[in-house]
Amino acid sequence: MIVTLGDGSTVTGSHCLVCVGSIPNTTDIGLEAAGVEVTRSGHIKVDGVSRTSAPNVYAAGDCTGVFALASVAAMQGRIAVAHLGGDGVSPLKLNKVSSNIFTSPEIASVGVSEADIASGRCQGDVVKLSLKTNARAKMRNVDDGFIKIIARKGTGTVIGGVVVGTGACELIFPIALAVAQNLHVDDVANTFTVYPSLSGSISEAARRLHVHM
Repeated sequence: MIVTLGDGSTVTGSHCLVCVGSIPNTTDIGLEAAGVEVTRSGHIKVDGVSRTSAPNVYAAGDCTGVFALASVAAMQGRIAVAHLGGDGVSPLKLNKVSSNIFTSPEIASVGVSEADIASGRCQGDVVKLSLKTNARAKMRNVDDGFIKIIARKGTGTVIGGVVVGTGACELIFPIALAVAQNLHVDDVANTFTVYPSLSGSISEAARRLHVHM
């Protein structure tokens, strides 16, 4: 099979995966009668703690029109249960959702991107370390990939990151934790990592973003 791309180049392969999106299956299930408001696209309207427009009715998952990620659906559900039970919860923060593309190598990201910095939407400093410099990567014969951390300019708060490489979906978690908890790059840099380990490059990138006071 040969596929011609928009720029005229071709890609040869044995299979073609077509992603056409999805639509919510919310028609004729009694939402209107229950007072649950839906959007024109059929998605259920929810607020930051998963409440719908009907009292004591919550919704979570792809039907809400939020990011179609299992991790987001699960978080929406946990927030809904906690809020319904009277626990104190923080609203869902979509700007702190981590995601992964399961290619080879994997591509994981969280928070502010380098494109956001380049466009001026955010002010930040960026450090990118190739995994070629990592001792554990050398042991595994890993040549491809890098770790990138983005910190807010002037303050050093971690606001974003990218990991490209084998196991990126695992390595993005400490960066996502730093973004979610507004950690300083020094908090990351001064936390012990195992040596040798791929996560050591996360700590090293944070060290290079130290803000001199």
